[in-house]
Amino acid sequence: MSSEWISSAEAARQLGVSSATLYAYVSRGLLRSEGTTGRRERRYRADDIARLKRRRAVGRKAESIAANALDFGTPVLESSLTLIENGRLYYRGHDAARLARSSSLEQVAQLLWDCDDRPFGAKNLPAMSAALRAAWNATPTLSMIDRCLILLPAAARWDHPSWVEDRSAMLETGARILRLLAAAVTAGPASALPIHEQLAAAWQVPADRVPLLRAALVLSADHEFNASTFAARVVASTGAHLYGATVAGLAAIGGPRHGGLTRRVANLFDNLGKADDPEVELARLVRDHARIPGFGHPLYPDGDIRAATLLGLLRELLPRSPERAFAEWVEEAAARLTHAEPNIDFAIVALERVLGLPHDSALGLFLLGRTVGWIAHALEQAATATLIRPRARYIGPRPAR
Repeated sequence: MSSEWISSAEAARQLGVSSATLYAYVSRGLLRSEGTTGRRERRYRADDIARLKRRRAVGRKAESIAANALDFGTPVLESSLTLIENGRLYYRGHDAARLARSSSLEQVAQLLWDCDDRPFGAKNLPAMSAALRAAWNATPTLSMIDRCLILLPAAARWDHPSWVEDRSAMLETGARILRLLAAAVTAGPASALPIHEQLAAAWQVPADRVPLLRAALVLSADHEFNASTFAARVVASTGAHLYGATVAGLAAIGGPRHGGLTRRVANLFDNLGKADDPEVELARLVRDHARIPGFGHPLYPDGDIRAATLLGLLRELLPRSPERAFAEWVEEAAARLTHAEPNIDFAIVALERVLGLPHDSALGLFLLGRTVGWIAHALEQAATATLIRPRARYIGPRPAR
């Protein structure tokens, strides 16, 4: 049996887990897998499956951790916003990959927030109070995340309608927050223009390439209970206003295991671009057991649909771009060495490089898109009027008898 391989469907059936959990086992070194010729389907070692079944039968801790509900495991809360199923991503039942080709971030916000376009009216802009202006003047040398974290509390202090627990007032507050963060990312004035148009103007992106910005924003809008969204939703459950929930999301998104992973991907591009032999450098990273940033996602064992969509648009709109060709080479070489497909972090950084966008703009795109999701989850949680308060599974020493 040691040389026998079985399909991902059969492996999942034998273990009684989802394909996402199956991939999580691979990432933890509990299973070995390999790609199949000409397809993105993966197969798994039959003896690994048998060994894991035996270990799970006696209750080993490694398997209980792998199935933890808070670690890419079973669902912990109900939501009607986003579905990840069979390798696809849906916003309220609408295919996100299709929305990325036609919709603006504001239109996706209307879908996720379950509202019309009134919150995005031209008059609903963040008020430039004295406190906000002082905060704005103090941020030119700060990082983008720090700038956002300073501006939001300053704006909240004088945005009195944001304290009203009325759905229409909350929707308008959400639009003001999104527009304030767009201004923070572009370092420009708050505007009622669509977010992708604001970014295009600030970053001098030609008109024929602007759809790429719009697609990146839409594909980043929501991803169910990722780390920053869960943080935002927990804060919203306390009854805090939308500024507080958004600050929680911002505090989480910059971490190097979440949105900040785009910076690690950018460093990978830089290092490979300077290497005498990029493929040798990639092979060295694999040999040294270094994780290649931007590849693999436990919820997409056969490839991140967000990355596939965005990279596909890049190929369509910029087929002759040298930067795109290099990004495609990195994608293929890393996938060949790691047997993992690119994820959204890789795709957004590739977009940043191909369009020649400013430093950290990949994180800016991801942040602005995800803000729509944070607000959607905060609105959904507020409607339940319940507090999120999970219990801990205690594993410390038992009390003395």
